[in-house]
Order: sequence, then C-alpha cells, then structure tokens
Amino acid sequence: MSYLKYFKTGQKILLAAPPGDGAISRTETLTTYLQEMGKGHFDLLLPYGGHEEESYPFAAEMPLSLTSEAFGLGLKLSCHFSGHRDKDVIRVQLGDDLQVFQRRGSPRVDLQAGVRYTKGRGTLRTFRDQWEKNIRILHSGGDLSKLGTFPRRAINLGSGGVRFDLKAPVEVADLCLVLIDYGQSPPICSLAEVVWTKPTESPERFSTGMRFVSLLDADLKRLENLIREQQKNPLAKEELEV
Repeated sequence: MSYLKYFKTGQKILLAAPPGDGAISRTETLTTYLQEMGKGHFDLLLPYGGHEEESYPFAAEMPLSLTSEAFGLGLKLSCHFSGHRDKDVIRVQLGDDLQVFQRRGSPRVDLQAGVRYTKGRGTLRTFRDQWEKNIRILHSGGDLSKLGTFPRRAINLGSGGVRFDLKAPVEVADLCLVLIDYGQSPPICSLAEVVWTKPTESPERFSTGMRFVSLLDADLKRLENLIREQQKNPLAKEELEV
C-alpha cells in the first residue's frame, strides 16, 4: 500500500509502544519525525538526543503503532521495530491497516495544583527508568508523608499533556519528570516532553506546553475524572491535545 498521499518527509508522527511483559498498564508514546519512506518501511528520527545508551529500549520485532494527521484527519497505522539506522534514527516495517478518522477535541482545564518537576535533555532512558521507579514508590501503598507539600502553581491540564511556566532555558524536546498533586493521593507522575514554548512577561520564564510520554493507564483515568469535574469551571476550554 502506498502512503504517499498521507505522509511526507518531516511529518510529525507519534510512536506508541506496548507496556511490555509484566509491566504495569501504561500509555507510552514517543515523538518522531519521518526522515525517509521506503517500500514497506519508514525511517523515523527521534528528537531527544543524548548518547546511544540513553535511547529508548526498542526490542527486535517490537509491535508498535503510528499516529499522525494529514488534511485535518487523524491517521493510525500498525508497524514493528526493524532496527537502528543511526543513533537517533530507527526503521519500522509498516502494516497494511491504515485507518483514517476524524480528530476530536480534548477537553482542557485551568486549575491550581501542586507541581514538582525535574528537567533534562538527552536522558530519555534515564528519565524513563526514574519514572518507573517513582510510580513503584507512589503506588506501593507506603507512607508518602515524606513527600511534603508541593509548590502550588497555575496549570492548564488535559489527558494528553500539561502547560505551566518553566524557568529558562527550556527547548522543544526537553524531557520533564512531572508530579501533580491535586488533593488525591498519590500524586500523578508522568514523563513528559516539551512540545512548545512561549515567552512570558518575565525573561526568566517560559509558558511551556508538554505532552505526556509515559503515564499509567490508572493515572490517565484519574486525569479524565478530574477534568470532567473541573469542566464545571467556566475557565475550562476545549482544545486539541498537545
């Protein structure tokens, strides 16, 4: 099947990975960019940088799925990992099950919440390992009082990502470990990536939109429930996912 109608070089593609054997149910989605198309395969560039040991731990024949958009429509296609073409470039073999669908808006809300974050660049595997360690601790049923009080700040929250101000410097593809405390224990913990930044009145801070890369399915449901409750707030907005 030819995908030239829907895909072009440089196009942003989200690559979803399975949770893995014995892993806690999760959503894990990487940003990639289409570098080259071949017969039955895509070569995809991952923008996270870093040394080879910091790359995502793809496994031979790992089943994956691609999502993107074209002409205002959503695209979804199955594939599997074929191999590394370069440090930041992977090849995936494509399935023949392309789905084209209408994109729907994702509700987002403005609220005050406790937030902690750690930012880095070129440390995808390290941050992913730290995220897994954090969720094991947070969901172990142990005493979380040592976490203390989270600094409160204004955030814009959706099921796909979050927006709040970050201290400079901050760039697209930076990674963040984000913990959000909205009054229900345990805090929601996500690995997120910066997808856009905008200057604020302060030269030291940028309004920053982040997309969740790794998130427990249970935490995703908690976010969806929180957003439904907060939609009663007149500041709630309907926007596309980041």
